[in-house]
Amino acid sequence: MMSVRIASHAALICAALVSVPVHAQEQVGTGPAATGDDDILVTARKREERAIDVPIAITAISGAQLEKRGARNLADFLQEAPGVGIYDGGSALGTKITIRGISASLGANENGFYLDDLPFTGVSVPISPDVRAWDLDRVEILRGPQGTLFGEGSMGGTVRILTQGANLDEWEAKGLGFVSDTKGGGTNAGAKGAFNAPVIPGVLAFRVAGTHERYQGWVDNSAARKTNVNDHTYDTFRAKMRFDPVENLSITGSYWLSKSDFPGGGSSARDDGQQSRATVPSSSSRLELYGATARYDLPGAQLFYAFSHSDFTLPQQATTVRGPINVLIDIGVESHELRMASTGDGPLQWTVGGYLRNAQRNDSVLFAFAGIDNDAELRTRARALFGEATYTLPGVPVDLTAGLRYFEDRLRGFEANSGVVTDQPGDTYKSWNPRFSVAWHPQADMTIYASAAKGFRSGQIQPTVPLALGPVYGVDLPATLSQDSIWTYEVGAKADLLGRKVTVEAALFYSDWKDVAVRIPIPGTSFNGLINSDGTRTKGAELSITARPVPGLTLAASGAYVDAEYIGNVAGTGIVKGAAVDDVAKFTANASADYTAVLSDMAQLFARVDWQHSSPRRNSSYASFLPGDRIDRVDARIGLDLAQVTLALFAENLTNENGATSFRQVQALAPGVLDITSNRLRPRTLGIEASFRFGGPAR
Repeated sequence: MMSVRIASHAALICAALVSVPVHAQEQVGTGPAATGDDDILVTARKREERAIDVPIAITAISGAQLEKRGARNLADFLQEAPGVGIYDGGSALGTKITIRGISASLGANENGFYLDDLPFTGVSVPISPDVRAWDLDRVEILRGPQGTLFGEGSMGGTVRILTQGANLDEWEAKGLGFVSDTKGGGTNAGAKGAFNAPVIPGVLAFRVAGTHERYQGWVDNSAARKTNVNDHTYDTFRAKMRFDPVENLSITGSYWLSKSDFPGGGSSARDDGQQSRATVPSSSSRLELYGATARYDLPGAQLFYAFSHSDFTLPQQATTVRGPINVLIDIGVESHELRMASTGDGPLQWTVGGYLRNAQRNDSVLFAFAGIDNDAELRTRARALFGEATYTLPGVPVDLTAGLRYFEDRLRGFEANSGVVTDQPGDTYKSWNPRFSVAWHPQADMTIYASAAKGFRSGQIQPTVPLALGPVYGVDLPATLSQDSIWTYEVGAKADLLGRKVTVEAALFYSDWKDVAVRIPIPGTSFNGLINSDGTRTKGAELSITARPVPGLTLAASGAYVDAEYIGNVAGTGIVKGAAVDDVAKFTANASADYTAVLSDMAQLFARVDWQHSSPRRNSSYASFLPGDRIDRVDARIGLDLAQVTLALFAENLTNENGATSFRQVQALAPGVLDITSNRLRPRTLGIEASFRFGGPAR
């Protein structure tokens, strides 16, 4: 019988095996992120508003900014939002995102993740697929529960990746190429391109974008006499169509394909830079997503419909001295949302709608030596009704907001072990999820607010093998786990000051997360069961400041204190009352300086340096695991913008930070022999980049 110990020697396979059945182990951007007068526009409440007016802690970054600073993926910039922690897992499992101390490795996504208006959820395994930062309209990071409007999983917050839409009036062609070299590694290269074509100006347009990036490895495996073993590649393709047949109707179709490949393992390594001495699996991923949206403008309101279908596959393979191990996760999600929102400037603004989601997850584990031949299927069927309204008091600059979402999810499945099928009747989960806020606008560019909001996730099914083994070894496991939920209470303020030379945002929050699912080892075996804990409590503070003291210079800094702790002991695990929540940095901070100098009508010089800091992350679930390191990452960039062509030199991880970005996993290979590994940043990487852009009005 296959053990979790065997699987845990391979970090990626471990992640699959400890997930549920495998223990046997658009809103399309409607405009630029900023208007001509620098008002940041967001759709955080599913209608377009100035970010300064929204009583939500929110950070918005435009796609143009991301391209100018050379961002490759989410890990390059997402932590600029205070209270957000992120690191690139360096594998096909994507990135690890925590928001305000909400972090989990079990259950569906604990933080919402949207590609345009198309939701992505991991179905009993929290996965955030890698997103390449190219041809985006903007990225919005909403902090605090967003359950009322964005639904299940948005407990710590929601990340929205909004891609460029097809432009009906202008054609555009742009491209980018880069070459870089990694210290102790090799040469990396990539190419990106996008093209927009108005087929019928004002009526029909298409946009396509694609990327190909190849990165050489830097981790060595001296035992196998191999160097730079962790090569990896990313390929993406996106296509969008916009059709406006009549004045008030706009229809958008979209297709998204993203692939990654890690044939020699990811960025996990020992402190000496060597790859794990345990079995290291190869992994790859494939995300295919297509969808359609339609908007129809009515007098005083807009009717909106969105459909999406996604399929995410994650195969992993490893070769051990006892034979090969093959693991596959395949997740398919289909969703529909219909909503209507008010438009105009009246005192009452509202949104009402309904949501339907069907999802299926299929898993397989094959390990012939241990007699493991496991297949599992999990099906969920969710329905929701939601509404939110904001009323501005007459004669007083005060907004009152109230919202409510009703959610119901039916969970069913089965497991087949060596052909023996076991039905899992599952459960039906229901919840009411309100949100309340009051916002005061003492002046046009200032908001002071207080809010209380609830977030939620469905429960999950206990795998059959732990369920059968538990009573034999004195561990009482439930057949299904309870749903978890969170209440967050927040006060905050945001303001543009000194003629918009200074922007400040601050918030204090307290969160109570109930019934968080955790793993519990089954003594005498190498299997884990799942159990609901008492939960966690988090208190925190966030602050961000942006200053523009002189033309061309922008200085920004942000920081957050997040104290996230388990509120009770969990017998049989390493979790005790007061222990830190897994993978949460208590302190995060960022600072950057951007400078642009106009050299002539055709040339601009630009430069940027930025710093990201996070305190050590821990894992309390396993008593043997060790903390990670304090991480300080510095990036720098300088370039020349020549109207339609841009040249840049860049340095990533300039100080060659090589600490453990996450907790250190400790695995016993033999009596007295430990293997201690953690994720690592790519070492110092120096490179050159060139890009171009051409375009103009359609004729």
